[in-house]
Amino acid sequence: MTRWNELVPEAFADRDHPILRAMRGTLILVRMNQIDGDDALLSTEILAGRLIRANRSEGFVLSLVGKKSGQELFLPLVPDAFNLVDRGRYQLSCGTIIHNPEFLGAFDIYREGK
Repeated sequence: MTRWNELVPEAFADRDHPILRAMRGTLILVRMNQIDGDDALLSTEILAGRLIRANRSEGFVLSLVGKKSGQELFLPLVPDAFNLVDRGRYQLSCGTIIHNPEFLGAFDIYREGK
């Protein structure tokens, strides 16, 4: 069983997808939005990490930087969730400043109930 079995298989890229090859090793900024049952934004967390691997069973695997350095973040293997980001200085939720990430990914995490 894969980590992301709730998504339709067509949403997943092949591990040799050109975008995945371009993203490997790059610094990626990630915004995680917590959404409640009424579609209200509960919180946002900004993280960053380097893409260390990507496959159908684990999804995108980032090695996090900042105060969560050494931890891995698993994200759905959906290249369309990522966009190029402007060069510059970005502050993570933990307060760490990163410089010049190459991509930004944004994900909504829905909580059941109210």
